Parts: sequence; C-alpha cells; structure tokens
Amino acid sequence: MASRVVKGGPGLTEYLNAAKSAEPLFGDIQKHVLDRAAQPSGRRQDVLHPSEMVKTDWCHLAAWHRLRLQVEPAEKRRTTFTRENIFEEGHHTHSKWQRWLTDMGRLAGDWHCLSCNKVFWDDQTPACCPYCSASRRCIEYAEVPLNADPLRIGGKADGYSSVDTALIEIKTLGLGSLRFERPEFLERYVVDTDHGRVPDMTRLWRDFRRPLPTAVRQVQLYMYLANHFEELPAEKTIFFYDFKPTQETKCFTVTYDEAFSEPLIEAAASIVDCLQTDTPPFCNHNGRSGCPSCLEFKEDDR
Repeated sequence: MASRVVKGGPGLTEYLNAAKSAEPLFGDIQKHVLDRAAQPSGRRQDVLHPSEMVKTDWCHLAAWHRLRLQVEPAEKRRTTFTRENIFEEGHHTHSKWQRWLTDMGRLAGDWHCLSCNKVFWDDQTPACCPYCSASRRCIEYAEVPLNADPLRIGGKADGYSSVDTALIEIKTLGLGSLRFERPEFLERYVVDTDHGRVPDMTRLWRDFRRPLPTAVRQVQLYMYLANHFEELPAEKTIFFYDFKPTQETKCFTVTYDEAFSEPLIEAAASIVDCLQTDTPPFCNHNGRSGCPSCLEFKEDDR
C-alpha cells in the first residue's frame, strides 16, 4: 500500500500527533475526525452570525472582510480532536432535548423531510410530510431559522415552544466554559486536595444560578430577530443546561429586552452600508491599527 502524504496546513501538528498514538485504532479515529473537520463545514459566510456578534471581541472590520470575501480566515478553520469531540457532545445534547420535546409534541420550528427533501414549518410534531405524505420517521427537526435579510444576519435557535411563546436554547456547561467566561466564579470553588487544587463540583453546580453572559446576549439577539423579522412572538427564552461533570440539569428563563440588541443591530446596519459602498469600516477595537481578528484577513492575503 502506498504511503500517505500529509501536506502542511491547519491542524497538521494535531494530525501528526494522532499518527503517533500507541493504539493505532485510536490514532485512526482522531485522523478521521480531523480529516472530516478540514472539509467545508457548510456554515454560511455571507451572513453575520449572532453567535459571533455577541462576543466581546467581535470585530466590525473582520465581519466586513468575511462578508465581502465570503471566506473565513485560516486561523478560524484550525481545530483539534478535543475541540471536535466537545462539539460532537454538544450535538448529542441538543438531539436529546429536541427528541424529548418532539415526543411531547411541544417543539415548533422547521422540519426536514428526508424523503422529498422539503423543509416546512409546523407548530408541533408533524404526523407526516405535507408535501409527499412520508411518515413521521422520515422527518427530522431543522430548528428555528432567525434571519434579518436587510442586515445580512442569519442564525438558528435550538427550538421554539408555541405554548410558551418562548425560544429554547440547549447548553452544556463544562469547566472550560467557566474558565473562559466566568473565571472568578470558578476560582471561588477551587479547593486544595491531596491531588492538587480542584473545583468542588457539588458546590459549583449548586451556586450556578444564571446562564453565561454570552448566552444571554445571544438569545436576546435571537428574540429581537424573532419579534422584528420573523413574525414569531418570543416573550422569553427557556434554557436547558446540562452539567458535563455530573450530567445534572438546570433550567433558566430569560425575559426579552430589546435594548440589549439595539447596539448590535446598529452595528450590523453600519457594516451593510460599508459593504454597499465597498468602504471598509474602522476596527472597533483598535482603529486603523486593527485587532487580531481583522489582521487575520490581511495575513491570508500575503
């Protein structure tokens, strides 16, 4: 069998480390996952994603570059096996909650017929496809589209409950999320043990009483899009949080307040105006000098 040639590029170090695994099957699985992750994801590059807009480091100039070129900078495409494993676990958690809500007939949104490939909206679990009459087993949930075409914003919520007039968001909480978003909260529960300093998971989860800040900003933007552009009444968002270390669950409710999203809507409108005139905006973090996000596009052009 001819030896495989691995070319340089994003993820090469991770890929080569997988090849050195003591167990060949484990190494092959890691390489398979990294190969798959290197393929085009299908994630739209012609819209502003709410998940990016709500981050504190969101750069207007980087967003302008991406919309104009419709590509991601190379740095954003780099990944690791651990990161892909985290994403996969998140997908499984989403599927679990959506399946339970589907079984209850409490999940509204888009549905995709695997038989005729049509997508249609239904306020509850459909008994069959309205286009080809395929049975329920041929239909999969396709979540809740939330788009503002004039502002080039496009996203999806995890679910919608017509009974509750509420969007649904499904989240997993791990130590990595807390280290990134609420390090001061995590540090409060670190204790000294014979094995070093570790978090007290029981107390930490007991005192976790609200969604993470980025998640709150994201659902506020989702609700703005639902109410103003999708004619979908959303008075609140219901969160389901799974705690990774113990598999315990909590539920939170966030009430709609459109004042949260107005600055983001104004920023999106400004970026669209700049696209129409082919005039790059200033970096909103570092002016003419640029920040790491927008400078990535310049590096890709070299």
